Amino acid sequence: MSRAQNGCRGGGSGTKEQLLIGKVVKRNRRNFSAAWIDYRKAFDSVPHTWLKRVFELYKVHCTARDFLGQCMGQWSTVLCHLGERMTDAESRIRIRRGIFQGDCLSPIWFCLSLNPLSTLLEDSGRGFQLRKEGTKVTHLFYMDDLQLFASSRSHLMELLNITCDFSSSIRMELGMDKCAVLHVERERVANSQGIDLSMPINIRTFSEAETYRYLGMSQNIGVDEVGMKQ
Repeated sequence: MSRAQNGCRGGGSGTKEQLLIGKVVKRNRRNFSAAWIDYRKAFDSVPHTWLKRVFELYKVHCTARDFLGQCMGQWSTVLCHLGERMTDAESRIRIRRGIFQGDCLSPIWFCLSLNPLSTLLEDSGRGFQLRKEGTKVTHLFYMDDLQLFASSRSHLMELLNITCDFSSSIRMELGMDKCAVLHVERERVANSQGIDLSMPINIRTFSEAETYRYLGMSQNIGVDEVGMKQ
């Protein structure tokens, strides 16, 4: 699993590491750009075909792959109205998307399904460098909550296009109402129009007066500490 993914990681402290890394990046107050990406009903929409393909990519044993593939093939449901079935027992609706929540395997499996995106983002060579010849941060993941970092608007655009292309290829949609972009120039939030990407979508850019709630914390350049305490 990528180091950028802190969901389902043993020995982690929940979202604390992700929030601290984000705070360090923003504390530099140099020119940088950031984006918050949210998947629309991520657990319910990940395709079963991609979940099975991920196991092949990461060389999971064929016995486990076959067992889980057969299990998913039996997932189905029926429609009822006022306690009465609307279809006969043979006309069950096959479930071809989504994964369970609440068990021990599904969250790890879901994180693994987004892991190739981490590889693509890290291989791009973009990101925000914390110090000269130091660590470069391209993104942070907590389950499906993704935050991107770049040193400029053009570099952020590249990371966003990688994210959109990957999401489109595995047939998962972004929740555009929960996606946002922040540009900081000369230690101040720069107002600008939304970003148009390779896909026919637009991500809004928010102003200095706005905040974005990420991992339970209202953020802009920094954390809205007064509002959070309230």
